[in-house]
Amino acid sequence: MNAASFLFMIVDDTPDRAENLKELIEFMDVPAVEVAAPENWRADIGDRRLAAVFLSDDLAQDRLRGLISDIGEHDPNVPIVLVKHSESDA
Repeated sequence: MNAASFLFMIVDDTPDRAENLKELIEFMDVPAVEVAAPENWRADIGDRRLAAVFLSDDLAQDRLRGLISDIGEHDPNVPIVLVKHSESDA
């Protein structure tokens, strides 16, 4: 697989905050970064493989646990990064 077939996914309910993180990751020359709401993170993957998933820590705990479980079922080896946000980020 080439680098373009790998996807970095940012899952967050706050689009502006997710786009800011996307810009930072793209600044590091990452070829494919997508932003998704928690409800539709699988829709943007297509035939690409997840390189990493960045999850917002301000999601409800049950929702966060469900996402981690779903991502693990999709690919048990994908790194999951929990992104801590301050109240001023929202």
